[in-house]
Amino acid sequence: MQTLADKVMKFCSYQERSRLEVRRKMAALKMPPAEAERLLADLVEMNFVSDERFAESFIRGKMNIKRWGKVKMRVELHQRGISDEIINQKFDEIDDEQYFANLRYLVEKWSRENPQGEKVKLMKFLLSKGYEMGDINAILNSH
Repeated sequence: MQTLADKVMKFCSYQERSRLEVRRKMAALKMPPAEAERLLADLVEMNFVSDERFAESFIRGKMNIKRWGKVKMRVELHQRGISDEIINQKFDEIDDEQYFANLRYLVEKWSRENPQGEKVKLMKFLLSKGYEMGDINAILNSH
């Protein structure tokens, strides 16, 4: 029979998790708070859980697969308990060329799918993807 600790370790080994996600999982498993905090400390020490590694993996995935902008990624990372310090550090590591290539790709794809499309709708779409107005204007003005 699998212990609660084994279930949490399996949860952490499946994919990168933030400390907050692990705390929520332990609460859902009805693990006593003191035991949960001890286990979380052990998981961090054994490098099963790392907010820095989680943030890096999250940003890489959302940027390269979903083509999210920094605003949306920041909100999602905050909801997963990641500090501004870690977020800013990982954002500094983003390849600006790839970031703006993603934005250009979204503009071109949207324009192909909406040949009569209004600029306002395009801007709303890009804002919903999490891009900043200044970056959107820079790309649109370069087209």
